Amino acid sequence: MGLMTRQNYLDSLDDGRKVLVDGKTVGDVRSHPALAPMVETVARIYDLHNDPAHANLMTFERSDGIVGSRFYKAPANREDLALRRQMTTRVLREICPTMDRFGDETVTALFTLVDRQDLLDRFDTRYARNAARWLDLLQRENLFMTSGNTDPKGDRSRQPFEQDDLDLNTRVVEERPDGVVLRGAKFETGAPYAHVAFIKPTVGNWSPQNADFAIACVVRLNAPGVRMICRLPQYHGGAANANRFEYPLTGGFDEVDTLIVFDDVFIPWEDVMFARQPELAALMRGELGRWAAQGYLTRCLAKADLLVGTALLVSEHSGTIKIPPVRSKISQLMMHRQAVEAFLLAAEAACEETPSGLAMPNQSIQNAGRIYCSQTYATMVQLLREIIGGQPVMLPGEAMLNSPETRDDVMKYFAGAGYDAPTRLRAMHLARELTASAYAGRTQSYQLFAETPIFAQENALFATYDREESMALARRMAGIEPAATAAPEAAPRLKVGHG
Repeated sequence: MGLMTRQNYLDSLDDGRKVLVDGKTVGDVRSHPALAPMVETVARIYDLHNDPAHANLMTFERSDGIVGSRFYKAPANREDLALRRQMTTRVLREICPTMDRFGDETVTALFTLVDRQDLLDRFDTRYARNAARWLDLLQRENLFMTSGNTDPKGDRSRQPFEQDDLDLNTRVVEERPDGVVLRGAKFETGAPYAHVAFIKPTVGNWSPQNADFAIACVVRLNAPGVRMICRLPQYHGGAANANRFEYPLTGGFDEVDTLIVFDDVFIPWEDVMFARQPELAALMRGELGRWAAQGYLTRCLAKADLLVGTALLVSEHSGTIKIPPVRSKISQLMMHRQAVEAFLLAAEAACEETPSGLAMPNQSIQNAGRIYCSQTYATMVQLLREIIGGQPVMLPGEAMLNSPETRDDVMKYFAGAGYDAPTRLRAMHLARELTASAYAGRTQSYQLFAETPIFAQENALFATYDREESMALARRMAGIEPAATAAPEAAPRLKVGHG
């Protein structure tokens, strides 16, 4: 087929998928007001892939001469890591810096599975082969792959096998010669306008009783038995109904979070990465984010850029940019932004070589970075609130700007510092969207939990940090002989790559 185009993408969504918004089945996701803006946004990403001005960054030439999407190229070296960062940055800058789910990082679990073929082959030689086949398909066709991470879980004090309703965690209910049957549900973003979802196991305790829940596979989102129940739109009736003057983010970029229900969905073996393998799930689950966190940090940097830019813009429009305390807060916001970039670039510069020879960001630095980003985004938003003051909660809308009865007052009292009212109001509505709207609340929650809860990120950092090296330094300074104490179990260290 070759790389998907805008029109290919739009046509592909007319595939019989089952999507529900406000309790009603959607006839066409391309035209429904809750979904159409994000369909158009994703179509613009396909435009970038097919635009010669962006081709060198968005695509690559494979060894067989086929041009593939760089979204789906496993990094072979540090240059590839840098190109992935630049590619994601290009999408965020060209389209919207607050987007979180468009396929570039959801695929990275497949990178890990292909990389760990040695481990997967010990359980079933089909598993790594299936992962490689899907990578090949995604590269060539550039399908939009989202993921499926979070189960409803039910009573979280109980294990999945202890739930009164076992469907509250996604599970295999039947294993057949030609595949497996899936039942349950996953929460995920962007599924109504994606093609496939990579389903990950999310259980922490991989006892034999939880074997049915140890499933990783690719699900086609128009498969029989799949239905997608969309959350409440942030704007009543759907984002397409929002006025873009007043809702510059909500109106175009309300990513739709969804409950994907699997009602006895058949998954052929060729789409199964592993099934009913609790030991393998325990070994692999913590590694599936090796490359995904690079995309997360790149998104965090784009959001931080927008926060800094909005703070500067609104302060310039109001004249407060001349006031030292305001400049101080803007500088603090800049400091947070620079710290995010430092984590991102440092993890890339100190990249590590994986068992199969791929290049991945330094895991310890990257894990520290994602903890920082998860913890500090709310702080950055609060700084922006303090910089812009209370005006975002008392802004007039576009109708008031255009009405003969209110226009003169709006034009007079919302102008200032050499800027007219329409210009200032556009900037202030953007600031409101980032600090005091449903969009802002959803973004802050997503930022906090998209990379798993902070305690899980902290566990990942503890596991990947070179603890023994730090302890050896402390022992030497304390005068303790190395043999005098037992070293803790250290996480396996991977080779650091510098090329």
